[in-house]
Amino acid sequence: MKLLKYTLWGVGAIVALLAAALAAIVLVVDGAFVKSRLERFMQEERQRTLTIEGEPRLSLFPTLALSLGKTTLTERANDREFLSLEAMNVSIAVMPLLAREVAVEAFSVSGLKVNVVRRKDGSMNFSDLAGAPAARPAMAPHDREAPPKVRIAEVKIERAQLAFRDEQTGQELRVSDLNLKTGRLEDDTPSAISFSAQVTGKKPEVNLRAQLAGAASLNLAKRTFALAKLDGRMNGNAARVRGLEARVNGSLSANPERGEFRASDFSVAAKGSYENDAFSVAATAPQIEVGPRKAAGTAVTAELKVKGPQRNVDARFRLEGIEGSAEALSIASLALDFNAAAAGISTKGKAQAALKANLAQQTLNADLTANVDESALKAKLGLTKFAPLAATFDLNVDRLNLDRYVPPKKEPANPNEPVDLSALKGPTANGKVEIGALTVRRVKLAKVKAEIKLAGGRLEVSPHSASLYDGTVQGSLSADANGNRITAKEALQGVNVGPLLRDAAEQDRLEGRANVGLDVATTGPSIAAMKKSLGGSARVELKEGAVKGINLAEAFRDVKSVLGSRSAKAGDPSKKTDFSEITASFAIRSGVARNEDLQGKSPFVRLTGAGDLDIGNNAINYVAKATVVATSRGQGGQDLSHLAGVTVPVKLTGPLDKPDWSVDFGELAAKSGVGKVVEKVGGAAGSAAGSARDKIRGIFGR
Repeated sequence: MKLLKYTLWGVGAIVALLAAALAAIVLVVDGAFVKSRLERFMQEERQRTLTIEGEPRLSLFPTLALSLGKTTLTERANDREFLSLEAMNVSIAVMPLLAREVAVEAFSVSGLKVNVVRRKDGSMNFSDLAGAPAARPAMAPHDREAPPKVRIAEVKIERAQLAFRDEQTGQELRVSDLNLKTGRLEDDTPSAISFSAQVTGKKPEVNLRAQLAGAASLNLAKRTFALAKLDGRMNGNAARVRGLEARVNGSLSANPERGEFRASDFSVAAKGSYENDAFSVAATAPQIEVGPRKAAGTAVTAELKVKGPQRNVDARFRLEGIEGSAEALSIASLALDFNAAAAGISTKGKAQAALKANLAQQTLNADLTANVDESALKAKLGLTKFAPLAATFDLNVDRLNLDRYVPPKKEPANPNEPVDLSALKGPTANGKVEIGALTVRRVKLAKVKAEIKLAGGRLEVSPHSASLYDGTVQGSLSADANGNRITAKEALQGVNVGPLLRDAAEQDRLEGRANVGLDVATTGPSIAAMKKSLGGSARVELKEGAVKGINLAEAFRDVKSVLGSRSAKAGDPSKKTDFSEITASFAIRSGVARNEDLQGKSPFVRLTGAGDLDIGNNAINYVAKATVVATSRGQGGQDLSHLAGVTVPVKLTGPLDKPDWSVDFGELAAKSGVGKVVEKVGGAAGSAAGSARDKIRGIFGR
């Protein structure tokens, strides 16, 4: 009995002590105490000035409540305003907290203003308030503690204003006159909700009015949310979109963790103008339900129409045949029908796909068929991870003309244009591409095959091969984002250079079969830098061909006419100089290709040469020498023995894409009995010298 009595006395003493402690807290912790401690903490710990006008109202039981009047908070270590409000009231019931239930009896804010700034160094002006989160070990899903039950009696936000300024880009965005009101948010019970705000901004210019009404429910324990009977509208201008009128209606609910999603009577519609082109877009989802055990739904449709001076688009999309579950979702048909024209390019086609996906495991498999303009394609796609992307693919196209969609540029490329390969970092991919006939920059290839690999920021197109103008090309190409490096190894065999040059360079100056070997690498942040860092080797062989525009044997025989005639023509398409072989190799260092072994053979002349092609600085410094063969009768069968051993040096200098020529006719003129004549191209030569220059330029392709 004494033990029981002592126990009761002990319990009574503890209760009395708790009661005294609670009374002391109520007496000591009042509004003035909270105000002074908060203001002092912000000043000492955050170097911010907090000013609370008047004395806050504080309650500890039965509700934990705090009411503030006009309040301001500055940025760190200066007087610029970060946050202000006219009034705030928050109250939470105390007893439900013991049962891990958060019962918010009231939450209201009026006149709230927040100014968020991203500084030039990338930091945010509120980062010191957030603090560094404590590191926690990862937990398995079954070990996670269930979140507390939350019920909210009411949320009321009036006349709030949120401003954002980016000092790096100059962008400004302001959400003003923001109003939000909800009814009771508890479990899955829908509650009325209304929202409205004005959005304005600069870079880009924005002026939009948004409003939303409907019913909302939030269940943190189940991790679900739902919006029902939505009626949302947005009107105004945003960047290049003018006169926007947008509307959203319907109901949505989701539990992302369980892979649940539902939509009913959902629709989105918008119209306006984009760069003076009128547009309208609409999408409907009458019924979609995706869950752990079942997935079903009616057809989802969408259409886009654009009409104006710059572009015309008429596109329709349809998704139907949803089956399975979130674990094994399948869509029988995704269909797209489109007809579009913009920037002088028009295209039309139809595409259809079927897919199977497992959202939980992040896997997807899809089969695609399409007919786009004159191209028919088939593709298989597999994803083994959504983020970062990991994909496999197999693409087959019967014919593809890329010039139809990306016409070759007439103007030269900007040498300072950056080369950014950072997009290669992150995703991985592995696949094959086959194209029956391919046209790119007017060049025509056939039987194109390529294996493509992307991993660790490195893209490899290796091996690849194709038929190219009665010959073949094969090799490997890589681009590595780790160092911004590009490498290429290519081998061309038996290529007919005449039609190739006519298509690629729009020039008809050379005939013959070419073998070309290329092994180069480069790195740098821009096109100009990559040209200057180019290194490697190259070799060219031309066989059984001709240089068009001049008959060199005829010109050598009739040297007097070459040097004196005012009526002689250069680049005459009816004339050509035959050759049996021309070879040259290049050692490339720091953007300069050095050649020392030019060799050319024809029935009457031998060609040698050496010099530099400075690719990085677009310059050439090269000397070629043409020597008449002693035993040859020359092209056309006429004797050239009187010119045997004569050498004509030709010096090329200046811009690589438009070089100047210096031709020394001294030895040729002396042997021909015309006297010694030396011509320097670009000097004040007479019309006769100009005629001779044109003929010689024709020999070397101008």
